[in-house]
Amino acid sequence: MNSDYSYEYEYDSFYCYPNSFILKNKLNITDEKELKQAEREITSLRTAQALVERIDGKFDFEHLKEIHRFLFGDIYDWAGMVRNVNIAKGNQFCRFDFIEEQMEELLSNLKKENYLLDCKVKFDLAKRLAYYLGEINAIHPFREGNGRSQRMFIEYLSFHVGYQFDFMKITSQEMLEASVNAFNLNYTMMEQLINRALTKL
Repeated sequence: MNSDYSYEYEYDSFYCYPNSFILKNKLNITDEKELKQAEREITSLRTAQALVERIDGKFDFEHLKEIHRFLFGDIYDWAGMVRNVNIAKGNQFCRFDFIEEQMEELLSNLKKENYLLDCKVKFDLAKRLAYYLGEINAIHPFREGNGRSQRMFIEYLSFHVGYQFDFMKITSQEMLEASVNAFNLNYTMMEQLINRALTKL
């Protein structure tokens, strides 16, 4: 286990420049820090745009892919595509060859729950959002940009149910700890954080 929860990757020539873990990108940036900075700037603008214009979808896997494509499509050719390598961050995320199956099953269950529209009590909604956020994170369907995409997905879902979800009320350290707990099927902290971040529209 990687105790500081930094990512561990299998080296591959599909995603990375030769002899490095720097992701091939449309900007042709080969310096890791410069790429991260450019990625933050571009996705911040795209995130602000997506919160105003909203990316339509049916809260299925295609919807999540479209969100990822919108946020990262200016940077990576593979934006919106399922990863084809295995990755870990403290724990091993879903094997890449099971991602489609796992995501389809998970989000078909969301559909069976009527997209949480039947949650009439705020904390009940927080509990279900915590479950879905934790499970999407455990699957980690993309090579990069999972956190930003899944947060946008959950924000959209919350809005659909009649709530504003403000992730600014949750620190990155809190989200990391809650995600680790959720990976181990302990959703308590995630539920509490989400309940804090939800406001009825």
